[in-house]
Amino acid sequence: MIRRTVAVIGHVDHGKTSLVHALTGIETDRLKEERERGLSITLGFAHRDYPSGGVDFIDTPGHEDFIRAMVSGATGARSVLLVVSVAEGIQRQTLEHLQIAALLGITTGVVAVTKADLSAPDQIAERTAEIACALADAGLAGLPIIACSARSGEGLDRLNAELEALLRHTADTPGPGGVFLPVDRVFSVHGLGTVVTGTLLGGALQVGAEAVVQPSGRPVVVRGLQARGLDCATSEPGRRTAANLRGISLEAVKPGDVICAPGRFPSSRQVDVMLTLAATCLRPLRHMDTLRVMLGATSVIASARLLDGKAIAPGGAGLVQLRFPAPIVAFAGQRAILRRPSPAETIGGATILDPVAAPTGRKTPARLVVLAASARGDARQIAAALAARDGGVIALAEVQRLSRLDGPTLHARLAADFQPLGDALMALRPAMIAARAAYVAHLTDGHLSDPLRPGVDVAALHRRLLPDVAAALITHVEAMLIAAGEVRRQKGQVALAGHDPLQALSPARRLALQRIETALRDAGVSPPDREDLCAADPGDHDLLTLLIDLDQAVPLINHAQRKTLVFHAEALTQARANLAAAFPQATAFTTGQARAALNTSRKFIVPILEHFDAMGWTLRTEDLRQIAEPLVVPDIQ
Repeated sequence: MIRRTVAVIGHVDHGKTSLVHALTGIETDRLKEERERGLSITLGFAHRDYPSGGVDFIDTPGHEDFIRAMVSGATGARSVLLVVSVAEGIQRQTLEHLQIAALLGITTGVVAVTKADLSAPDQIAERTAEIACALADAGLAGLPIIACSARSGEGLDRLNAELEALLRHTADTPGPGGVFLPVDRVFSVHGLGTVVTGTLLGGALQVGAEAVVQPSGRPVVVRGLQARGLDCATSEPGRRTAANLRGISLEAVKPGDVICAPGRFPSSRQVDVMLTLAATCLRPLRHMDTLRVMLGATSVIASARLLDGKAIAPGGAGLVQLRFPAPIVAFAGQRAILRRPSPAETIGGATILDPVAAPTGRKTPARLVVLAASARGDARQIAAALAARDGGVIALAEVQRLSRLDGPTLHARLAADFQPLGDALMALRPAMIAARAAYVAHLTDGHLSDPLRPGVDVAALHRRLLPDVAAALITHVEAMLIAAGEVRRQKGQVALAGHDPLQALSPARRLALQRIETALRDAGVSPPDREDLCAADPGDHDLLTLLIDLDQAVPLINHAQRKTLVFHAEALTQARANLAAAFPQATAFTTGQARAALNTSRKFIVPILEHFDAMGWTLRTEDLRQIAEPLVVPDIQ
């Protein structure tokens, strides 16, 4: 069944509440003060079913002192029922309500010229022409204008016909992408607890659903639901909804809060907007001006930080960051009404582009491009702007937030230009190709500059690629190259698959390498100092490093002497076997006993045993060790 919410707007005492009662039989003035004064102070609610569907009416206050309540009610509406008294015609609040409706993006509705039974036909014709001009000035030209009377019933049949036509012809507008219920009333029901009401947006709300009260972040569970005063298991978007909440006190939720899907709508102190200043505004909007922002059911003061330019002239528009003293919650595409605190006047509106914006300075070109794309609402343009800003990589959560598309739809829109990098990121295909080429080129340069190293330090290579290549792309192309067998990675180094440092050695250097390796092997667990080992040629230090990189030699530190000793890997393997033979099973031994068993000095035995401890080959308890059983060899790759 089609359902639409219609905001009833107009100047005070033009007959809005009487007309709603005539249409629905429901009295929307709930408060004693409202009935005594004949003046609506808070939002009133009524409904009527038609053959095509149902209309929920929100009767908004017409007095200028209650603009916040009017904005709160109109925010959840798809259409308006503008009420104008034939006796008084267009008044100040009539024009302001029309302006607010247009700024909220409402483009459909009906105009009821009330009290027609008290007026002559020529006066009605004059009012109709006057109203048509006001509608055109507000950008709402073409709305049907119907003379009627709540008292006599004149014109109500035609008015009902036009309201039913709204059901058939008013298109659905993009929602926030999840349950989003701006709270306009909070009260307690005996035996049930806390109840909130609002116009539901974005997604269906079900009894038993978990939700979050934002911006406080308090978790709640929907204990019960009502729509049109009747219990229901599910409330659909666009319906006036009352939700009984479990897990929160009456004092912990207030009008202006939002009941929303968990994890979907984080709060923020900054939102980036496209701000439109009314042509009737008395002066330009300048950087750091203070505004009252009416967003959903909330009203809060914010400072306006112009992102480009020094001012926005009346009738103009610009990108602005609104900063609030406390966190608020919003969604991309949401409309807000802007007023000056003093003198109180509606000066324009804003469309939320980024509801979770980072604090930013003025004239940040990359940010302006992203926001301009967001204002156009094209997901591919938004993704392209974010990719240009972030080295070809986009975070899907950010694109979803700005475009209001769900994951599958977004993937389908971007598939031609972007490639997934796991679940959370995507990258432009040309950026992926360029990143792969840059990675291979830098790795090749590393081999050419130091051919005796079996690989290039991974961290150093990544630093050289940054910031020209995004970190996520570096990691991804590296994994791709390794998986394809084009690159190997070991012990914090990467190398091209075909790189062999031994091939870079001349015959003379090969002999020198063999001499050093033989000396280490022959020395066993009492190797010569590095300086003595490399005394023949300064280049021998590079050859010794090569042996270490190739795992044929192992450097160990003697902390007492602050000296690095180098052992042949086979010597350490043999030493381990010798210790196991000398101290079988769970036999404990001291450092001195190990030194004697291996026939070496304390200079060498201490770093050897510390190495065995680190490798898990020996187990140490205070001053005693024993051979580990079973043997534990940790992964040191």
